[in-house]
Amino acid sequence: MKKIGIVGCGRQAPKHIMGYFENGIKDIFLFDVIESRARDLAAEYNLQYKKIDDLVAIPDVGIYSICTPPNTHDRLIETLINNNKHILCEKPLSLNLDNLLKFERLSNEKGLTVMGGYIYKFSPSHIEIKEFIEANQSHIQSAYLRIASPGIKNAWQFSKNKGGGAINELFVHMIDLANWYFGPIENIEEIDIQTYQSDRESMIDKNDHLAEDFITVKVQNRLGVSITIEADMISTDFVQYVNICGPGLMGFCSIQPNLPLILRQSEKKYDICEYREFKNLHTSQIAYFLGCIDKITTHSQSTITESIDICKFLNEVTD
Repeated sequence: MKKIGIVGCGRQAPKHIMGYFENGIKDIFLFDVIESRARDLAAEYNLQYKKIDDLVAIPDVGIYSICTPPNTHDRLIETLINNNKHILCEKPLSLNLDNLLKFERLSNEKGLTVMGGYIYKFSPSHIEIKEFIEANQSHIQSAYLRIASPGIKNAWQFSKNKGGGAINELFVHMIDLANWYFGPIENIEEIDIQTYQSDRESMIDKNDHLAEDFITVKVQNRLGVSITIEADMISTDFVQYVNICGPGLMGFCSIQPNLPLILRQSEKKYDICEYREFKNLHTSQIAYFLGCIDKITTHSQSTITESIDICKFLNEVTD
């Protein structure tokens, strides 16, 4: 029976807990730098918790989820890889290109699965629209990917030093989808990065900087598809969708259950407008992750290589 460690007991941890539960795994240890947080969450789900100093001291825990802020990922990933642990890490895997290249080399040498938490690729609607894009590639002229959220009251989400902001919290999801749908981005045409809600500065330390809360980037892929990607932490409600267009063609999908999947192509007579059943995507993601560890599934989704591509793109955008 597999044993799991979950590092970080904030808002993402319960999603991972339920994902493992729904894959039949209940032997889970929780870790957090604030021990009371791990203890309280463990009590809520009838799990075990350990001090963060014991992170790798339990020899038969070989699989870890990292659910901590981005600025903590590198140290945790390196520690776990060096101790031969498989890792599912919330996005972005790392903001440091050199570290990502090192993690890729080490994990390959040790035969470890290290996977980024890019969960949208496990949404049935997003999978269907990817198949639609591939079937109609020559007709697609433009795409618009949007994601927005008001954020939560955790100060780190608005902290530059801790890896918060619209880019790391939201935009990376849409970059990951754009690469998945359309292949490598060839040309960056326009970039607009702003910080509008300056009042959030009161939430962060004096020596810190307020992270951006808005970004829009217009790019092209190698086939000349014009792709606009927009993310913000200004909107009062969460919203996410993808819209693609071309002559006689349109596609629309969202992770939100209240928005339909729309696929229309006059030549091939696609005409779908349906609501898809909402499922816990963490369950699907974790099933895939466990399958990769067991060598049942070839690890081709949310790989370190994909995180390297995302990191390179972000470096271009933010330089």
